[in-house]
Amino acid sequence: MVVCTVLVVQAQKGDKLPDVSPTFKGELVLPVSFKNPIFNSSTETIGQLGGCLQFPLYKGLGIGAGGNYMWWGIKERALAPFVTEGEVRRAVFYGKLQFERYTGERTFYELSFRAGTSTYTFDCPTCPGAETPGLYWSLISGYYIHATDNLAFGLTVGYDRQSTRFDATDLGLTGFPGRKETSEDRNFQNLVFGLGFSTRLRRSERDAMTW
Repeated sequence: MVVCTVLVVQAQKGDKLPDVSPTFKGELVLPVSFKNPIFNSSTETIGQLGGCLQFPLYKGLGIGAGGNYMWWGIKERALAPFVTEGEVRRAVFYGKLQFERYTGERTFYELSFRAGTSTYTFDCPTCPGAETPGLYWSLISGYYIHATDNLAFGLTVGYDRQSTRFDATDLGLTGFPGRKETSEDRNFQNLVFGLGFSTRLRRSERDAMTW
């Protein structure tokens, strides 16, 4: 009964909800390596920064484009004595298809699919210096609350995957200490959790002098 009442109230207020507008979204994410035990045991996550520009098309559906940059540090003792320092970096550029909808005057959610290219760079004393390109895709969801008319903050959760996988040769090695495997069984993949912000690219309706 309560659920029905809520749905009726939302339906009555549906035409009063804010409209979706062009936005710039940024994110600060902590990725967690998923089902990549060798990579996970060899590196430690530093973080990911990203941003995208997006535009609505029809009834909440929209498109956008953006990128992100992720860092890992190589664990000091995991690959000793062969590798004791270094880092791994990933650069991604993607196109985006999203569905965005307001659930109230100051709250909204977004579901998105991203696809593009990724490049892993391995930087360590034994690394050959070559970059490893591949295809990238991800599914991301986010829930946001407006702090001002045009600026909102939220939480994001998602999953991403690349078409390449971690191999000992990426670090200039023939194998991993204490392991028979020389390559991961699965492609690079991550669970991602983080914070985001969304800035509407238009003037505030309440104050024409602010954004």
